[in-house]
Amino acid sequence: MANKNKKKIESFEQLANVQQRKRPAASQEEPAISTMLDEFEMWMALNWKKAIIGVCAFAVLVSVVIIIQGAIQRAELAARRELANAGSIAELEAAIAKHPGNKAADFARLRLAGELIAANQPGDMEKAREQLLAVASSSKSETYIKMRSALDAAYLLEQLGKKEDAATEFDRIAGLSQTPRDLGVEAAYSAARIFSGLDQMMKADAALKRINLTAAAAEGTSAIYGYWASLARQLDEKIHPKTASVTVPAPAEKPAEAKPADAPATAAPAETPAA
Repeated sequence: MANKNKKKIESFEQLANVQQRKRPAASQEEPAISTMLDEFEMWMALNWKKAIIGVCAFAVLVSVVIIIQGAIQRAELAARRELANAGSIAELEAAIAKHPGNKAADFARLRLAGELIAANQPGDMEKAREQLLAVASSSKSETYIKMRSALDAAYLLEQLGKKEDAATEFDRIAGLSQTPRDLGVEAAYSAARIFSGLDQMMKADAALKRINLTAAAAEGTSAIYGYWASLARQLDEKIHPKTASVTVPAPAEKPAEAKPADAPATAAPAETPAA
């Protein structure tokens, strides 16, 4: 019996050797990807449960992220609607306090500042200025809106009677590199105007030097810049009046005498009667 089994094993080994000899050798040009796919299929056969669990976990994570993003977007939209729909001073204040970090909050602050200035109740100017300064220091608004808000806050300082503080603030804004050119010339003129009114001529001159006084007629200059430049030029002429050269006007040409038309004839003297 043992001999029979031994013969069978030998016959199997011989058959395997024959099959091995018949199998063609792997070509060196066979793509490497075939081997990679074989390895992947083998790995999947052994670890298919882990693979499915990993895919499910990833799907759950993606779903959670999508749900969170959707919730954030819905909350963002709800906050914007609430800020946009606020109308009265009380509603604007409540909406801003509830959503201070929302980008739409800056526009609500500007609206609130306008409402406070229009109401003009005691303390409203200070509150309006606080709203404008909040927008000026915001990281969510565009540069132009921020600098425009800072400029308007300086005007409120002037309205509150703090003229020197206002002039100093105007001059600071005019000197900032991020201040748009059209706003910079407005700020510089405003600083010079207030400083000259306070008889601080050196500071007024320094502010005027920030302005191209001949820009009103320069090509490529915006109409806004030209407008403020023309006002600055008039202020400069007022501060430094130039001695006008006396020009003797040329004598006017004497008009030709008009010849009287159809003048009545002069009556001949009457003859003296004889004595």
